[in-house]
Amino acid sequence: MTVIPGSSRRPRVTLMRVATITWVLLISSGTVVNHVALSNLATQTSASAQSAQVAALETRLAELSQQIEAQRQQPDALTTTRYESERQAIEQRVSAIERSLDDRLTADDLSPLLTRIEQLESRLDKAAQTPPIPARTRKSQPSKPRTAAPPFKVMGLEMRGGERFLSILPTGAPAASRTGVLRPGESEAGWRLETIEDRTAVFQNNGQVLRVVAP
Repeated sequence: MTVIPGSSRRPRVTLMRVATITWVLLISSGTVVNHVALSNLATQTSASAQSAQVAALETRLAELSQQIEAQRQQPDALTTTRYESERQAIEQRVSAIERSLDDRLTADDLSPLLTRIEQLESRLDKAAQTPPIPARTRKSQPSKPRTAAPPFKVMGLEMRGGERFLSILPTGAPAASRTGVLRPGESEAGWRLETIEDRTAVFQNNGQVLRVVAP
């Protein structure tokens, strides 16, 4: 049997080529799979970052709403120092949120949230600038002095010697008691009879004038 030189090497070379091609294909497939996995991971990471940034904005909106509600419940207006400190804190937080935003978030995505933040800050400005409404204090009206009453009753008029007299009876005394008389210019218990006008007796006591109609 004659053996041709080099014929035994051909199968080996063919097997080596097949093995090499197979190995290259496996490596390429693994690279593609890894690339796809990394792309998906990057996409998920970007989405998570965007969600976190939007959540931070929503948290800030909630804080602004709470501050406005707290101002509504306060009876007095904010002092200038307190207003400036709170405003600076708000601006710093909003600036920090804006700096942390990723470039992947478009202006259209953030426009509604930023507009709401500006509206809330504007309401805070108006609340701080509105002067407090002073409480209305009711002026106490001076109580009218009670009209003092004389300690006697006017019983009628009498004529004595062509002169008119006023008959009086002490308060609380029985009707059958003896009455007294007063003429103009005389006093009884601090009450001075100034004059008798028709059937009206005019008394004066410590600057107070009292008119009593005689029965």
